[in-house]
Amino acid sequence: MQAERKAGWRLQILIALVGLIILVPFAWMVATGLMTTGQTLMVPPNLIPSPPTFDGISEVFNRVPFATLLVNTIAVSFGRAMGTLVICAMAAYALAIIKVPGTSAILVGILVLIMVPGDIFIVPNFAIIASFRMTDTLVALFLPSLFDVFGVFLLYQFFRGVPRELIEAARLDGASHLRILVTIVVPVARSGILSLAILSVLSEWKDLLWPLVVNRSIDKLTLGPGLALLRGVYTTDWNVVMAAGAMAALPMVAIFLILQKQFITSFARSGLK
Repeated sequence: MQAERKAGWRLQILIALVGLIILVPFAWMVATGLMTTGQTLMVPPNLIPSPPTFDGISEVFNRVPFATLLVNTIAVSFGRAMGTLVICAMAAYALAIIKVPGTSAILVGILVLIMVPGDIFIVPNFAIIASFRMTDTLVALFLPSLFDVFGVFLLYQFFRGVPRELIEAARLDGASHLRILVTIVVPVARSGILSLAILSVLSEWKDLLWPLVVNRSIDKLTLGPGLALLRGVYTTDWNVVMAAGAMAALPMVAIFLILQKQFITSFARSGLK
């Protein structure tokens, strides 16, 4: 009993240390964003702003169209999440419920594609988008990412857990595949749907390389590449950069804190990490 109690304390201390390591960079970013440029250049570095100032935040709005970048990011993230959910749900339904011919081979192909770095598709994706004359548009930012092989695999795991009795009963009542998907499978696997939506939004929110490749106008960029323009050629006002980074991260932090219970539960049920 005493050994188990000691092991529990050690585990809690380890979790606290890991949490502290994760939180320190974010806390440092917020603290730097509340400093003046002179405070950020002090040696040794000052970890606490004294006194705190919002000059960095106001300078962000003077240097870049932050509101436009934020609206673009929200619109692109919403478009990607909705498109990804529709496409991945239909693909996962075909594999898990209908069990189309070659399901095993398709799943092997999906697992192989998950291990392939997505950056190698940038050149062919750009060629396709350019052939459609869609460069420098918001649609170009999320269109190549709508089909997400990880999303298909994630929903496949959840759809496999849908009771077959419900699906067979719906088929006996004459329900179509689309109706079964919308009225039975999606509600039962809603935690997986929610997880994929959050992952899609997070991925689009922090994407940096693809927007810089496909778009040129700053009013067609998202927060990641837009805020990267705050870095100077010779010198950088790190309080401005950190203030912009903190403001860009706050919406995602708020969404995760609100939905963290469903997010963690869904991944625990799927067996994925």
